[in-house]
Amino acid sequence: MDPTARLIREHVELVGLLDRRAAVRAALDLLSSEGDVAWVGEPAEDDAAELTLAQVTGDRTGLLRGLAVPRGLGLTGKVHGTAAPAWVDDYFGSGEITHTFDRLIDREGIRRLLAVPVRREGHLLGVLAVGARSAGTFGDRAAERAEAVADEAALAVAVAERARLAREVAVYEERNRLAAELHDSVGALLFAIGSGVAGLDDAVGADPELRSRLARLQEQASEASAALRDSLRTLRASPATLALSVALRADCSAFSDRTGLPAELVMLDDDPPALPPSRTEVVVAAVREALLNVEKHAHAAAVVVCVASRPDGGLIVTVTDDGVGLPPDHRAGIGLATTTEALARLGGALRVLPDQQGGTVWRLELPC
Repeated sequence: MDPTARLIREHVELVGLLDRRAAVRAALDLLSSEGDVAWVGEPAEDDAAELTLAQVTGDRTGLLRGLAVPRGLGLTGKVHGTAAPAWVDDYFGSGEITHTFDRLIDREGIRRLLAVPVRREGHLLGVLAVGARSAGTFGDRAAERAEAVADEAALAVAVAERARLAREVAVYEERNRLAAELHDSVGALLFAIGSGVAGLDDAVGADPELRSRLARLQEQASEASAALRDSLRTLRASPATLALSVALRADCSAFSDRTGLPAELVMLDDDPPALPPSRTEVVVAAVREALLNVEKHAHAAAVVVCVASRPDGGLIVTVTDDGVGLPPDHRAGIGLATTTEALARLGGALRVLPDQQGGTVWRLELPC
């Protein structure tokens, strides 16, 4: 093959792997060499106890596509529960699995099935399975090959997710840049127009037509300013799917811009637990309140926001400053009390403690 053509093909393959679905599809294509049908079960967004067969290859009926598989049911559900490879060489005669999906498996003509977990850094990302329509045995070697494919799939999915996050960060930053440009240019122009029109009020005298036109201009300038403010809020809003780190990084940058003090975000985990948008909003609002308190009361020289995972799968966020610390008669204000109540409604907790090295530690804990 021509070197240029090979380079182009490799580039296309690499870009394809930056898409999660493409990465999983590549794994299924590799796994299908062990049998006739292959699928991946991925955790449902709102129910980690259930897998959805998101992608299937080699099937005949289409009945498996989108199938919901509760944990523990069938071979795929069994592997979901145990996080260990398993196979059955006589699917319908096996006593090691439930036979919840016998009708679908029979319609596909599958006689034996092998399933392996897809894991990355201790997290179960899903289950890969391959079925064969012929009699035979899978055995340890087939399981080892399937596990190798699962490991490659886990790595590819992790790369794809980080690429997705990088794209979202880029989009978010570009939207903020556009919002700033609109504010500085169009916003300033509309303010100047509104001020200029208001200044003409005395010059038009008692002419009713001129006064009517002037009032209309004032109304239009006011409407345009309101529309611009709405657009700026939309541009600056963090999308519901945006990672928590993006929103917190933006607040740290805003804090530094306001105060001139360095504010650093430290993500202790490459893949912090995913939060529903409603919980993300509460965490972001809480950190924003903490940064505001640092700005008002701490007299600090620097602040660090740290995000980490709890052993039970929850989230820990700390905001640490090197300021004057808590006064002896410290009492929670309205902002802190409101934040504490919002977290408590979600099963979380908030504590504000003196730092051993001086300053203050604000610590949030929230289950996922």
